[in-house]
Amino acid sequence: MEDQAHTTPNGKAAGGLKAMELKTLDRQIIQRNGVFQADFQSWRVGTFFQRVYSTTHQRGVGFEAFCRAVEPDGSTRSASSIFSSISDPDAAAQMDRMRLLLHFKNFMAAEIDDRWLITNLHPRVMLGVKDPDVQFLAEVLDYTGFPPHQLVIALREHAGNFETVLTRTMAQLKELGCLVLFDDFRAESANLDRLWRLSPDIVKLDHSLIDNALKSGRAKRMLFKLVSLIHASGGLVLMEKIETEQEAYLVMRLEADFVQGRYFGNMDARATRRSAVDWDGAFRNLASQCEREVFKEVHHHNLEMGQYTNEFMECAWAVADDLPLEEAAIRLLRMRGVERVYLLDHKGLQVSQNVFPEEKLKRVDPRHKPLWDSYGATWTRRTSFHSAIQNPGVVQFSPPYRSNTSLNICTTLSVSIRKGSHAYVLCCDVEWNEDKIF
Repeated sequence: MEDQAHTTPNGKAAGGLKAMELKTLDRQIIQRNGVFQADFQSWRVGTFFQRVYSTTHQRGVGFEAFCRAVEPDGSTRSASSIFSSISDPDAAAQMDRMRLLLHFKNFMAAEIDDRWLITNLHPRVMLGVKDPDVQFLAEVLDYTGFPPHQLVIALREHAGNFETVLTRTMAQLKELGCLVLFDDFRAESANLDRLWRLSPDIVKLDHSLIDNALKSGRAKRMLFKLVSLIHASGGLVLMEKIETEQEAYLVMRLEADFVQGRYFGNMDARATRRSAVDWDGAFRNLASQCEREVFKEVHHHNLEMGQYTNEFMECAWAVADDLPLEEAAIRLLRMRGVERVYLLDHKGLQVSQNVFPEEKLKRVDPRHKPLWDSYGATWTRRTSFHSAIQNPGVVQFSPPYRSNTSLNICTTLSVSIRKGSHAYVLCCDVEWNEDKIF
């Protein structure tokens, strides 16, 4: 069959390439021991699958397909190594199309209709060199009969002026009926503004974020916020390359939606339903272990914060009985880590001066002086105020945050009390231990 020029949905030739017809590509694919492979140049090319699990459902929800090539000497090469060694763009495009067809055929052989197949487009395309070859993807879907709703296409989100390409590509993929994943989303190059405008279905966070979070409490806290931001933008979060127990515990605490990595099982040349079910059980066991560790951490945190609760409530009752705040807070201010105590009215307006521990007054940083006096400040927007108002008489603990009175990281204890016929909220800021998160 004669090769035909391949065009994109925009009517442009895909890099001027004389594309090989799908049937011609398919004839190059052979089945060995139930696995589809193809010979390309000197390599034997095949698919390897890595399971993707839902932390909420505690079972597998998909397989990410990776291309691997075997050299004549038996050594293996990754997809990035393969494409970096192909200098001819036509050959690279042919290799990419062969890879995509192999992924589809190997996944369809498993006859799994309730899990995603996750794959990417040409690596060079994701760097913005040329428009993604979406039309060829549409032809593969039509040729193989693969249902588009089971397909998740990964696109590289990176710094630079490529939003036009991303927008057009995402629109074309969603028109096909696929889900879209932003791949290797990282803090230093990520564009959060682009994230909420383009609204990918899933965002895969780069593993460097986990590495940093395990080394730094501040990075850990920022990673928690990033996950929350992605959720707020309407996306789900996938954490990749989880290889250790410590990393697994962290992603479980992060409220990440999906996880993948060698800790949850090695790659496999087959995506079989039986192996998927077997690995679901193994994942549930691992998830249960993580949950037990998380419970221990939360319990330890509650015990640690509980030491403040009794004195805090004693202070609250004393204030409710009209004892001046400076007197009511004497014992509370002696506790390690307490930064200040203050009182808000029912609208969140601070109606008392800050009461500080004596030791803290001796160590006042003059750089913080503009923030020292917060009498009359409005704390209406703080969760510590809202939580206390909504749960009268029950001590509330805020998530850690950067205090704008001391510039330290702190957590706020708050409780709603009544003085006569009026409601107030008593607050106590406690310095946050960077080693703990919640």
